[in-house]
Amino acid sequence: MEKIKQKKNKKWLMRLMMSVALMASLIVYFGVLRTHEVKIQIEGVYLPQATKMVPFKLTDNRGNLFTQENLKGHWTMLFFGFTHCGFVCPSTLAELNKMHHQLQKELPLKAVPQIVFISVDPQRDTLKRLNEYVTAFNVAFIGLRGSELATEKLENQLHIMAAKSEMQGKNNYTLDHTAEILLINPQAEIQAYLSYPHQATQMIRDYKKILSVSR
Repeated sequence: MEKIKQKKNKKWLMRLMMSVALMASLIVYFGVLRTHEVKIQIEGVYLPQATKMVPFKLTDNRGNLFTQENLKGHWTMLFFGFTHCGFVCPSTLAELNKMHHQLQKELPLKAVPQIVFISVDPQRDTLKRLNEYVTAFNVAFIGLRGSELATEKLENQLHIMAAKSEMQGKNNYTLDHTAEILLINPQAEIQAYLSYPHQATQMIRDYKKILSVSR
């Protein structure tokens, strides 16, 4: 029991360190410490000057090509994870589902963000498994996967960290990864990073704040 607690504490500490490192790097990289440019306060990092995404090519859970062009014309929330994830991914997708349903009641359909789940574990996350996983939370959710090289390239571009931790047994491992949600604007630019842990009510507040200064 004590060993299990130590493992959980170690994972929590690693995830906390990853989140702190991400936020610190974003502050330095995007210069968001210049407070006179920050128009709103959210649970995360808002980028007054949205940054463009480098072109990428992935495959969605229905087998279709998905590129940065699919992010244009509407808001999108991107979340990186994997289908074997024990708590962070399912709990986050559940909160995103709650948020999505609530925003459908409160906002015009065009303003409701599409939700995209990107696998950091292409070795095990087949399209079939990915499709079953994301649609179990919401049939409108999109799951994406790519080659290990394409996935790593996108992770680096978006400041996402993922580290494999080997476990007992053949091909048995878990992944510690960045749990922040990226908000992409209709121009396919990174507008904000929403901090973990995620709650539907907080995401709704933050999203509406960002919409209010983006019109």
